[in-house]
Amino acid sequence: TPFGFVVNLSFLDEARQVLFLNRHLCTHVDSSTGEVRYAPPHEVNYRAMVWCLHLCSVKRVVALSSTGTLHPKDIPVGSVVMPDDFYMTKPDPMTFWPHPAMGTFAADAENGQVGRIHFAPAIKEDTAWTGLRAQVQKMLNPVLSAPACEKLHMGRGQTRETWPCHWTQDSSVEDPPSVYVNTIGPRFETRAEIRSYRDLGGSVVGMTCGYEWMLCSELMLPYVLVSVVDNACNGLSTYPGGALQEYLDHKGSITEVTAALIQALVTGLGAQSES
Repeated sequence: TPFGFVVNLSFLDEARQVLFLNRHLCTHVDSSTGEVRYAPPHEVNYRAMVWCLHLCSVKRVVALSSTGTLHPKDIPVGSVVMPDDFYMTKPDPMTFWPHPAMGTFAADAENGQVGRIHFAPAIKEDTAWTGLRAQVQKMLNPVLSAPACEKLHMGRGQTRETWPCHWTQDSSVEDPPSVYVNTIGPRFETRAEIRSYRDLGGSVVGMTCGYEWMLCSELMLPYVLVSVVDNACNGLSTYPGGALQEYLDHKGSITEVTAALIQALVTGLGAQSES
């Protein structure tokens, strides 16, 4: 891509309609061994990764993330949520501009332009995004009955019908909102930082998806985020050893849940592509 190389792309279905990228294992190669190496959140080349999706003619993006909860009682460890907004703790510019394929203030598809510069992300007027959220909710809802998800916990406002959304089954923009707080990483947050994110209305904390959400929105790729909660944030966890140990100890069960979510998405997205 114009922003760097991307490797390890793979299709998850026989029809080759569902493309998969692991954000941490696709943009960095060890120069001495030639092997792909893990890129921590602050090193991921988000521009290259998202532009690669564009070059592969991807039309919509569903992202899975591991998160910490800012409200352990309302969004317990072991729950799954679909954030409908995000907050950048360090809102540095994350953009494809300038690039000749982008356009000016709004893309002109007839002239080969693919992006936009001045826009408001995550708004209910974006029907492509809200429509995809509703579709993803329907794809994932049956997972709640899967054996791998027997130990899943429900968050406040979630029901068996609305899960993994809150309040309403076809929720586009929720009230109150479910906010993904994007921190810098790679360290976990301080207790003071966590208190401030709670006061600002945050719901869950991660280190990657806000960047992806911005760039996909710039390319007018609907981006839906599904967040698995694997720990309570620093200062909020009652787990022996604290938030980090809680995260490490829950990785196994979270992997099983994530696998079930991916399978449901592959089935659902693949069926839509064939229709």
